[in-house]
Amino acid sequence: MAKKILFMTARQNLTKMFWNDVCAKKAAEYGFEVDIPAADGDLTDPEWPKRIAGYDVLVTTWGSPVCTKEFLANAPSVKVVGHCAGSAAAVVNETTYETDVKVTTSNPVMAEAVAEWSLMATQLAQRNMLRYATLRPGDVMDWPGGTVMQDIKKMTIGLWGMGDTTRHLLKFLAPLRPGRILIASNHSSAEELAALGAQKATLEELLRESDVFHCLVGSNAQNYQRLGAKEFAMMKDGATFVNGGRARLTKETELIEALKTGRINAILDVFYEEPVKPGSPFYELNNVILTPHDAGFTGRDRFFPFLLDEFDRFFKGEKMLSEISKSRFLTMTNERLR
Repeated sequence: MAKKILFMTARQNLTKMFWNDVCAKKAAEYGFEVDIPAADGDLTDPEWPKRIAGYDVLVTTWGSPVCTKEFLANAPSVKVVGHCAGSAAAVVNETTYETDVKVTTSNPVMAEAVAEWSLMATQLAQRNMLRYATLRPGDVMDWPGGTVMQDIKKMTIGLWGMGDTTRHLLKFLAPLRPGRILIASNHSSAEELAALGAQKATLEELLRESDVFHCLVGSNAQNYQRLGAKEFAMMKDGATFVNGGRARLTKETELIEALKTGRINAILDVFYEEPVKPGSPFYELNNVILTPHDAGFTGRDRFFPFLLDEFDRFFKGEKMLSEISKSRFLTMTNERLR
């Protein structure tokens, strides 16, 4: 009997973003029946508990209902929740793990794209692109200043967090042979990091010693607004702060004040308010590069196909590649934190 999958999104733009011919072909090959109500019109949240009965798999994305134990009781046949995005913390909670339902996510696909962006940011910082990236008509190129840059083989790259994005970024950085890669992670041993070509460090060591500091840790209760004026003051003169992860890892007003001094630089993809409104202090800073929360955008057409492969593995009795255990769930970004 075909396994039935329900894509729980009320947004037609997300349906168009994620569902494509590759998905349809894979679903047919695997014998899955995929229902996407949003393809026929928008839905309201109260309808979801009535709709999920009889399905074997629920697919969530941004704005989907939280698959709590109580919610899942409406569909006793559900075996897997697959999140068509990164962190699953917005669509499951601790009660989900009181059921037999497994949780997986497209995070490995998104993480690879964020790692690509992070590699780009590293090289922009290394090559001192901030010096001339904002040239406008009438400006004069700073020829001597334009040649002030660092040899990546002598630089210290700091990575806060040890998740999928960091693992991809380590692979991308390896051919460039950075001088040192430091990683601050509560759940990775020094031996594990050494095998990946990195050194274990505290967050404070990362801040003090990094030429480029990357925020790649989950924005959970432990890390929420962890970086403020005190932490930015620890950074080296001329260091670059890179955030392609979550805006609320920082106290944004204190980050802006630190950048106003001109002592450190920043490359930022995430912000408290998006899009960044006209008149924001960010636009007045000439030591900052801003991108519109697009670090993980490339590869979105591969999110749903990845999940279909995961579901096929599950129903064949194989281990899913991105199954989210309860312990990992507790460290993931909780997008409901504000």
